[in-house]
Amino acid sequence: MMKIKKVFAATALGLAMVGFGTPAQSAILSDIIFIVDESGSMGTVQTNLRNNIGLFASTLTGTGQVDARYGLVGYGNSSVVPRMVTDLTSASLFATAAAGLGISGGTEPAYTASAFALNALDGQTSLFSFRSNAVKNIIIFTDEPSNGDTTARGTVGGSAVTQSIVDGLLTTNNALYNAVLSGSGTVTSIGPLATGHSGQVFNLSLFNTTNAAQITQFVTDFASAKLQETLTFCQLNPTLPQCQGNNNVPEPGVLALLGIGIAGLGVLRRRKMTQA
Repeated sequence: MMKIKKVFAATALGLAMVGFGTPAQSAILSDIIFIVDESGSMGTVQTNLRNNIGLFASTLTGTGQVDARYGLVGYGNSSVVPRMVTDLTSASLFATAAAGLGISGGTEPAYTASAFALNALDGQTSLFSFRSNAVKNIIIFTDEPSNGDTTARGTVGGSAVTQSIVDGLLTTNNALYNAVLSGSGTVTSIGPLATGHSGQVFNLSLFNTTNAAQITQFVTDFASAKLQETLTFCQLNPTLPQCQGNNNVPEPGVLALLGIGIAGLGVLRRRKMTQA
């Protein structure tokens, strides 16, 4: 009996050392599409985004709780609206691609661009290679209300894209939406998509600046908000495939050690029966 107790004690100690009952947490996959207005007033914003995507990424993923990739849509160029600047990729390659954003546009169909970012326009090839088990995050930067959303720019179900249509697409995709905006009309036009889909409206004026300290503070605060938003989304929706990384799964080492302990008990029991 004393030997059996020793095996129990050793097994319990081993399980405690490796953390029996501790979840093996894997990072939440997050595919983020930035939608950026390409009109003439957005040049500084584009530069700041390109130069600070590394800070955004390190703040978002530095805790190891989120595994993110970054894609980019440009819109507002009257000849090609909207367009993919880069597919989902790393922060460094995103920065390189962002140098290709333009500032010559004058029409800003934000609703159409949002549908485009979700691969949802009629007849659209699935340009963005979303991971099947990733949380979709859409982030838009603009200083103009959505305008020019005509059928010539793109349709969903045969209709020009509206705020209501984008709202439905976000719901269908379980997508998060954030808006970095300036101007009351812009906030009225686009803001409800953010507040209605787990996101927030951020002040574009804090990012449309050459003040380095202000830019750093904005990016850090923004990325921290995105991190908390993603974690909260999965806390509220733990059964979604995108949030399965939060499930409590025993570590493989725990299971192996438990098996060794049980096997040891079996050996002692057989010895006792033989002696009897």
